[in-house]
Formats: sequence, structure tokens, C-alpha cells
Amino acid sequence: MKDNTDISEHIEKCREPLTRLCLSLCGNHHDAADLFQDTCLRAFRYYRNYDESKEFNKWIFSICVNTYKSGLKKLYRMKKVDFSSVGEHDDFFAGIPDTQNPDSREQYRALVKAVKKLPEKFHIVIVLRFFSDFTEKDMAKMLGIPEGTVKSRISKAKKLLKKEMENDG
Repeated sequence: MKDNTDISEHIEKCREPLTRLCLSLCGNHHDAADLFQDTCLRAFRYYRNYDESKEFNKWIFSICVNTYKSGLKKLYRMKKVDFSSVGEHDDFFAGIPDTQNPDSREQYRALVKAVKKLPEKFHIVIVLRFFSDFTEKDMAKMLGIPEGTVKSRISKAKKLLKKEMENDG
């Protein structure tokens, strides 16, 4: 029998990558914290349905993406990335590798802004693939779409990002 102690331990183990996913999807610390909390609440609610033979991270990340995509997405979706403070900005970029170099920070800022401008179906696949390192197969299961569609969306998103980055640069 599964109990809340089990899920609490699982959540604690994946807290950091789940937080990074929430930040990548939302673009600001406040909304990411709300998404994290909503994800955990849903995980607690549906933990009895969790198949322990599967990876917990993939299960809870799927809940996170679905929570983001659901009716709550209007709360989390922003037209551009705005940080309410320098600390919030630093928290967000600290989760992304190679941000100690000021030039890299500027490139990441530009990239994150470009990713946020993508239509949602492209935004989600880019975040899952390049910010959270999911495979196309895992993403297909998570999003409930064929693997070929995931590959197609990634390809289209990369083209859109390249065009956006060229226009801004």
C-alpha cells in the first residue's frame, strides 16, 4: 500500500528538476511556484494510480506539463519574460548551465525570450527537450501525441527560434 510518506520522498528527490521545469514553462518564479504546488497536489491526489514500475520523475513531469496545458495555463503563460527582481532573474538563470559568463547570460536571455514567443505546442516541446532533457519517446507519451509529431514540432520550433534569434540579433 502506497502512502503519503512514499510520495513525499519521491517529490523531494525530484524537487530541483521539477522546479527547473516549472520555471522553464512559466518564465517567472511566482507562477512557477504555483505550478509546482499544483503539480504536487495533483500528484498526491492521484498517487494511488502511479505505477511503481515506471520512473516517478517522468510521471510527475507529465502531471506538471498537463497542469500547465490545462485551464491553468492562462495563469502561467506570458507574452514575454519579465522578472520582478534581480533575485528572481538570477534564480531562473541559475538553473540553466553556463550562466556565469556574462555573454552566455545575454544569449540565454535572448533564447528564453524567443522560446516564450513560440506557440504553445512548440514552446512545450522545446522546454521538455532542451531545458529538461526528455527523449522524444518520453515526450510523446507525456503529451499523448505520436513520436513523429514530437520530432516534427521540435524541427519546426528550431526553425522558428532561429528566425526569431536572427531578427533580434
